Amino acid sequence: LSAGNRLVAGGIAGMVAALLVYPLEVIKTMLTIYPEECKATPGGAIGCVIKAGGVRGLYAGVVPTLIAMFPYVGVEFMVYETLKRRWELWAGAPAGTLTIILLGAVGGACAQASAHPLDVIRRRLQLGNMARVSADGTQKPKPPYSNMVSGLYTVGKTEGLHVLFRGLGPACFEKVPSTAIGYYIYELMKRLLRVASV
Repeated sequence: LSAGNRLVAGGIAGMVAALLVYPLEVIKTMLTIYPEECKATPGGAIGCVIKAGGVRGLYAGVVPTLIAMFPYVGVEFMVYETLKRRWELWAGAPAGTLTIILLGAVGGACAQASAHPLDVIRRRLQLGNMARVSADGTQKPKPPYSNMVSGLYTVGKTEGLHVLFRGLGPACFEKVPSTAIGYYIYELMKRLLRVASV
C-alpha cells in the first residue's frame, strides 16, 4: 500500500472502532470527573449523562472523536509502516525488535500530536452537558461552543492556540509506550500467522 492508502485504511478502522465504544469513553470521563454525582458506578454515570443531556449525551463529542481518530490512527499506521519499509530498504534486512519499538513510538508521538487539539475539544464537549447542571439541579449557562469547529476557533481565539496542545506531554507518555508495544505485538503476530506487511 502507498502511504496515502495506509493513512485512509488506518483512519477508517480507527473511526469505526471509536464509534462502537464511544459511550464507554463518556461514562469513564464522567466517573473520573464527577464521581459523587454519578454515584461512582457505571450505571450511575449513565443516569447522570442521560439526565443532563438525554441519550444523545452518550455521544456528546463523538464528531471530534471520529474526526480525531482518522488522523490519529491513520497517521500512526502510515508513519510506522512507511518508516519501517524505508528502514528495511536502508538496512537491507527486516527491522529488529528495538527498531520496531522505536518506530512504533515515533508513529505514536506523531499521531498524538496530530490529533491532540481535537481531543482537547472532545473532552470539553463531553463535560459541557454535565457542567450545565449544578449539584442542586439548577441550569448553568451554556458553554461558549457546541461543536468541534467552533470549539477549535473559540479556544484558539480566546485562550490561545497553545491551550489546544495543553497536556500533550502526559498524553504522549501514556500513548507512545503502548503504541510501541502494540506494533511489536503486531509484527510478532504477523510472523506467527505468516502474514505479509501492507
